[in-house]
Formats: sequence, structure tokens, C-alpha cells
Amino acid sequence: MSVLVILCGFMVMLLLIFLSVPVSVSILAVGGVGGYLAYGMPLVETMGGVVWGTLNNPVMTAIPLFMLLGELLLRGGIADKMFDALAVWLGRLPGGLLHSNIATCALFSATSGSSVATAATVGTIALPALREKGYPVQPSLGTLAAGGTLGILIPPSVNLLVYGSLANVSVGQLFLAGVIPGLLLTLLFMLYVSLRYPNAGRNTEALKVTSAEKRRLLKHLVPPAVIFGIVMGTLFMAVSRRQQKARR
Repeated sequence: MSVLVILCGFMVMLLLIFLSVPVSVSILAVGGVGGYLAYGMPLVETMGGVVWGTLNNPVMTAIPLFMLLGELLLRGGIADKMFDALAVWLGRLPGGLLHSNIATCALFSATSGSSVATAATVGTIALPALREKGYPVQPSLGTLAAGGTLGILIPPSVNLLVYGSLANVSVGQLFLAGVIPGLLLTLLFMLYVSLRYPNAGRNTEALKVTSAEKRRLLKHLVPPAVIFGIVMGTLFMAVSRRQQKARR
């Protein structure tokens, strides 16, 4: 019976999401109203304590702040300029702007911490440009979907925050451990694009840009690099101090 109730609630939640109801409202409606109808008031009364106990954690405070940081990058136009700069520098590679999708996702992941936000944000920027230049739809969407998954691994990652909090593991060490695998995965994605879609299209405008213009566009990559350096630098210092105290 309980399994049937859970399945029905899950289907109702998906239906609400497909009807363009916000995800948070859909989950709250199914969890609150559905829980009350299925199990009565005792379950609803315990929800407050469970939610407070989960969110009353200093680590969890970083999650909305990372989301806010990604939103600021999008609304401030930094993400658009970042994509334009990477398109000029990577447009000559086999696969053209498909590499820009992956590289932009990697940089945006290093600031927002969310795979969903990364894929959605870079998709709104990249898809119109790729469609305008005649890139095929399948590799365009595929590189965005693959690049979006880098938000799980490249720090700061919301998933690593949640895992570190639940497993009582150092979040700083998890972040440091995710840097090299995240960069390696980014390079492997780009290598696959070069081998699988070498003629998907090349950004011919990138070939016309002068070296001085390319160097000028590099300034648009400075803000995400500075943010990533500050986050990882402070985490590295914190982890080093903890290790020194543990040795003493």
C-alpha cells in the first residue's frame, strides 16, 4: 500500500511539473498535501522538525549563495561574454563551437555549483548561436547535457556539499579532490568532440579575429577565474590548517 501511495505521489509531482508548476511548489504540494491525505496529521507535524534539522547546518547555507552567484553571472552578462571569448579561442578546433559549450559549462560550474543551472544557463546562450551557424542539433544538445554534468564534480559543487554534510566528511577535502577529475573529464569531452564531430562546423568568424582582439577578449574570463581562485584558495587554506592542528 505504501509503495502504491509513493508511486501515485511521484506521478502527480511529474504531472504538476509538466503543467509548468514550479518544481519547489510541486514537491511541497505532493509532500505536504499528499502526506496529510495518506498518513494524516502526525506526519505533517513531524515535517517541520525534519526540515529544520536538515537546513540548520552551516554547510547548507552555501547552497543558496552558490545559486545566487550563478544568477549574478547570468544577469550581469558575464556568462554571455565568457561564451563569446571561448568561442573565439576554441572555434578553430575540430568541432568548432561545440568545444565552447563544454568549456563554458566547466567555467560556469566552477562558480554556480549546480549541474541544472549550468546546463540551463549555457544552453540559453549557446543554442541560438549554434542554430544560427548551422550546427546539427544532436551534438549541440549532447555537449550541453554532458557539460552540464560537470557541475556535480567541479567545485564548488552543491552535490558534494550535500554529501559532505550527510556523510560527515570534510567538504573542503571533497572540493579539492574534485578539481583534477573535473578538469580531466572536461578534456575527455573535448577530445571526444574532436574525434566524433570533426566536421560538425567551425566558427569561421574565429578565423578572422586578430590576435589583439583575442587577447582583449581574455578579460571576460577573468571574473570566473578570480571567483574560482578565491573559493578554492580559502578552502585549501582551511584544509591545510585543519591538517596542521590534527598533527599537533
